[in-house]
Amino acid sequence: MSTISDYTVDSILKSLGYTDPIVAARQQARMILLGRLARYQAAVQALQSKWGISLAQMRARYETVGSEDFAADDDYVQWQWYEDSITAIESQLEVLKSN
Repeated sequence: MSTISDYTVDSILKSLGYTDPIVAARQQARMILLGRLARYQAAVQALQSKWGISLAQMRARYETVGSEDFAADDDYVQWQWYEDSITAIESQLEVLKSN
């Protein structure tokens, strides 16, 4: 039976099919980003379904002077955050793919 001292990070990674720790880290980062991307895209779809309008239409509603709807305003800010985050994640995934 192996003890904890018999293992190294390299030996564990090799047993998982990774010959290079950077490749393992890149794959892990990719999986984390894909998970976030899926959650954020689902949240955007839920907001689109809830309001039945696009983000641009929601922004116009948000920016209308004299119109106060706190629930809509909160959803708009959250929706915009999700869209910005999706764009950032897609860029990060491209960087991981190209290196």
